[in-house]
Amino acid sequence: MENTTARRGLSKNVEGLTELLRRIEALREVRREMPLQMVSVFLVVAMKPGILQRDLPEMVNLSQSSVSRNIHALCATDSQGKPGLGLVEQRIGSLGGRTPALHPTKAGKELAYRLV
Repeated sequence: MENTTARRGLSKNVEGLTELLRRIEALREVRREMPLQMVSVFLVVAMKPGILQRDLPEMVNLSQSSVSRNIHALCATDSQGKPGLGLVEQRIGSLGGRTPALHPTKAGKELAYRLV
């Protein structure tokens, strides 16, 4: 009896892990080696469209510079002007241009939808 219960538990874990793998693969289609920091930043923006960039460091437990670097990579062009991922856009926030509001782009919304 105990062995059967353990197998059921393992089966449920395998199903959950399989689903997690499917979601990770959706992220890897966007960028083969997407860092977890970038995933965290993207997910918070997808969950809270319009969030101010200054509020992200505390939410994802990263420095302001790390958040900024990840936001640039998630936008259409990165900080060096190279093509970015196009998943997030910066807009003028309620506090003005120095504190941008972050929104998922159409591609970002589509990716977020695939992840749920």
